[in-house]
Amino acid sequence: MNDMSDRGAASYAFFDVDDTLINVKSMFSFQDYWYSLVSTPEEQEAFGTEMGRLRAENAPWEILNRRYYSYFAGRSVSQVADCAEQWFLHLERTVEDLFHTAIIEKLGQHQAKGDVPVFVSGSFPAALAPSARRFGVEHILATTMEVTEGRYTGEILPPQTIGAGKAEAVAGFLAKTQVPATACYAYGDDISDLPMLEAVGHPFVVSGGRGLEEHARKVGWPVLSPR
Repeated sequence: MNDMSDRGAASYAFFDVDDTLINVKSMFSFQDYWYSLVSTPEEQEAFGTEMGRLRAENAPWEILNRRYYSYFAGRSVSQVADCAEQWFLHLERTVEDLFHTAIIEKLGQHQAKGDVPVFVSGSFPAALAPSARRFGVEHILATTMEVTEGRYTGEILPPQTIGAGKAEAVAGFLAKTQVPATACYAYGDDISDLPMLEAVGHPFVVSGGRGLEEHARKVGWPVLSPR
């Protein structure tokens, strides 16, 4: 999804996904669905305990993200991809107001004027691909997991697309284009999106996340309601 075939793009619009475009935490929602299909009670209990502890300790997202993917060790890449497709269909059937309509509208407006949208997320490509297809998004900058012999190892590869890693991923993406960062847009809801927003010329904040809305008002960035 990163073939850079759109070198004539007027600009790029970088979108965080969870709580910016969709009304779920995709990583945790997927994991719940995975465990509902693949019965591994001891692992599920260990995962829930560790994630709960890290959240209670207000651990940095970078640590939580890395520990989350450690639980993918040994999982078949193809089985995860198939599960992700089923999971997304399940979300569409069961989650009311799954998509943040106002931000989806913004995405469409960018496409209409020739800007190319890009998803930037700490989630993983298989979980993001169904949303990307639905809205015609060709580029995904997300967590890449290490693979050996068709199975995940539980390790992730750089850049880690959380916090400063999102800005790093955006910079690496733009380095392959003729579009300057100052001409680009970015949308995010959480304080961890701040580096990405600061990396472009046109940042937008989606209300409802941690800490970012207050910062936006201090520096004069636009704040958007998700609906």
